[in-house]
Amino acid sequence: MRILKWLVGGVAVLAVVLGGAFVWGMQRVSRAREERVQFLGPLVARAMALEALSPADACLVVEGHYLKRETVLTTECKRVTLETTRPGVMRFHGLVVASDWGDAVLGGGSVPTLCLSKGPRGWEVAGASHQLLDCQFDPPTGPEPAKEALAQVEHLRRAWMDDAFAAVRAALKGPDADQEVCEGLPTLSKWGVLVLDADLLGDDPSARPPRTTYIGDPLGYQCLPSMKKEGVNLGPCAAHQFISHVVVFDDIDEPPLQVAGSRYSGGHYSAVAKLVDVRRQQVVCQRPVSFKLPEEQLLVMRQNLHSEYSKQVRAALRQQVEKLTGGKLAAEF
Repeated sequence: MRILKWLVGGVAVLAVVLGGAFVWGMQRVSRAREERVQFLGPLVARAMALEALSPADACLVVEGHYLKRETVLTTECKRVTLETTRPGVMRFHGLVVASDWGDAVLGGGSVPTLCLSKGPRGWEVAGASHQLLDCQFDPPTGPEPAKEALAQVEHLRRAWMDDAFAAVRAALKGPDADQEVCEGLPTLSKWGVLVLDADLLGDDPSARPPRTTYIGDPLGYQCLPSMKKEGVNLGPCAAHQFISHVVVFDDIDEPPLQVAGSRYSGGHYSAVAKLVDVRRQQVVCQRPVSFKLPEEQLLVMRQNLHSEYSKQVRAALRQQVEKLTGGKLAAEF
């Protein structure tokens, strides 16, 4: 019993010591941060005005950018890499940023990859690399470099999407393919392949006949001028930076699924799945696809028939797309 009391007492004393040490560490971090901010002021101003940045100067610019945020507690450059991506634009990596007290006291944190650009005020942080196409934009010329860089990137993404849609339209006007399985395809990344209904590419997608299954509509609402609302973020478009192929469901025949009592009508889908090579603007292979909802589904899942039908028809389409591409693409839609 006495030993147990000693152990409990020892643990309590250790907790107090560690807690005190952590509080002391927080105070040390706060003092060091204040001193660093004052020290950086003139150095950051000098670095921003330079014609070209060295890794050390770039680190000063990025440190100054982060220490303007009250939530950032510590910054420290380690193994900096700096690469020019365009004239007046550089990709930077190597600043350890801590916004959590545990990281700040113990020396941890995140290491973002950023884009630096030289604008009217000199060198500034334009944003995160993953949001700016790995820093592929021209130096901003206005007072808000981050907004201008992002606008450039969204314009470029918009152009990629427009080019891909134009390629599909041109391919669908050409001859049909005579192969049901594409030969010699490389493995296709889902990020470089779009999957959509051909009727989305018409002048007025809203005029489509009513159906139960629509493939590609979320993408269309974001990326197609005929569907996109002003001011909508190009999120889904942005995911497809370099579109190499488009899977198109053409000649779709699918009456709406309608349930009345113990009967239903519809429940079947047929189309032609076509793989378009965007660069060649050509349908390289195509195959018919079809699905019919088994009648026994109504007896088991009457209340969820619509969701069950949607799930099964999409699974059937994914299976046919995998066959069409010879297993080179496992599509998600």
